[in-house]
Amino acid sequence: MSLSQAALLALIGTTYLGGFSRFTHGRFTPGFYKYQTDRAPDNESTRIIPFIDVTLATLLVISGSRAIAAGLCTLFRCVGVGKRVKEGKSLLLDVALTVMTAYVTWSSITDA
Repeated sequence: MSLSQAALLALIGTTYLGGFSRFTHGRFTPGFYKYQTDRAPDNESTRIIPFIDVTLATLLVISGSRAIAAGLCTLFRCVGVGKRVKEGKSLLLDVALTVMTAYVTWSSITDA
């Protein structure tokens, strides 16, 4: 398995996990849900997030839409990192996920 394939699988898994975690309000994924709600509290404004996560993860699985879906994931991650910087919060996991997502975007474009 290549690095780009491993990164893609990690991104797909993380994105589906995010949707599942939000849909169940962390019932089965309390640690991941805590990570999510630290970034975007679970309220009325975040009800659409799990639908976006599941849609993007599904589009990542389909090779024809992978570059666009990965690009959107990168955009959302960059917005999240910017928000964390503005709030003065820890960035390590967010930057790591953003770099991985950007790599998937880049490899999806160059492998196409």
